[in-house]
Amino acid sequence: MSNREQHTVTESHYLVTHSVGPNQQGIRLDHFLKSRYRSRSRETIKQAIDDGAITIGRTLAHAPTGRPKPSTPLMPGDEVRVLTERKPEPEVDFNYRVLHEDEALFVIDKPPNLPVHPAGRYYFNTLLVHLKTQGFKDPLRAEREFYLVHRIDKETSGILVLTKDKETCARMTAQFAGRTTRKKYLAIVRGVPARESFVVDAPMARAIRSKIELKMQILPESEGGQSAYTEFKVLETCKNRHGEFALVECHPRTGRQHQIRLHLEHAGHPILGDKLYGMAEEDALAFFERETLSAERWAALIHPRHALHAAGLTFEHPVTGKSISIESELPSDLGEFLRQS
Repeated sequence: MSNREQHTVTESHYLVTHSVGPNQQGIRLDHFLKSRYRSRSRETIKQAIDDGAITIGRTLAHAPTGRPKPSTPLMPGDEVRVLTERKPEPEVDFNYRVLHEDEALFVIDKPPNLPVHPAGRYYFNTLLVHLKTQGFKDPLRAEREFYLVHRIDKETSGILVLTKDKETCARMTAQFAGRTTRKKYLAIVRGVPARESFVVDAPMARAIRSKIELKMQILPESEGGQSAYTEFKVLETCKNRHGEFALVECHPRTGRQHQIRLHLEHAGHPILGDKLYGMAEEDALAFFERETLSAERWAALIHPRHALHAAGLTFEHPVTGKSISIESELPSDLGEFLRQS
């Protein structure tokens, strides 16, 4: 919320709207806002109301609200509008492509530089908030939701499945958890594997000794690791001024965090451009803490993002029961790397 004297939307501010439900008749404005902004103190909410950052839209002409006060009672159908400060965020790529959409599902081809959900420095520049605002054409409506069935990293490109309601999301999530879906990824790895096809069956767990919270490690099940199994197939190889590389098709049979990235590193062929599993720990830590990396370290990465692409997914439609297969071609940045001489 923003301390501004007038309810004005500018480039540095954004309007967030909240609808008052039928079971909230008579609820005080400050109590309503506190239920939605739990981390904000009551004094902060009161100050925002007094400063004019909060307004109420009411469709009933015979029940005007006047200037809102913390004690203003709300009515079902009211729209509480919150003027929110929009802080600068890193640029992202919103040029996603819709691969499938119906009354229940929304499946896209995600570009690499697009965070999926708010975290860290990203809020407005994320896919979920972009969808809630219809591409920033509408106010951010708190009740407009898309639900993530699974997650892919900001740098990973390719197929991402969302649903339009919680029930459908639960049914889709159950398919992923039950391992009835079939997933295909493409990765460019450093070096050329000795065999055309190989399997990595190596349990995983959170990396205990790493200072990077997200990092995973290989750990036997007897020590707390969770089973993780991935099948790999070499599709093509290339050699350029940076060395030898291979395009590998990956079929994860389990769905652990960073499974493909860690399994390929474990096999001796880390993914090109991987800052978590393809760099020394101290360099990776510096990157994730947004410290300045040396020009030599950036050059050693060779590629600006990790070369992993979600290329195929087959699943059962959660409403119709029909089998759906979706494909996504290798994106241009990875294809161009393979064609380098």
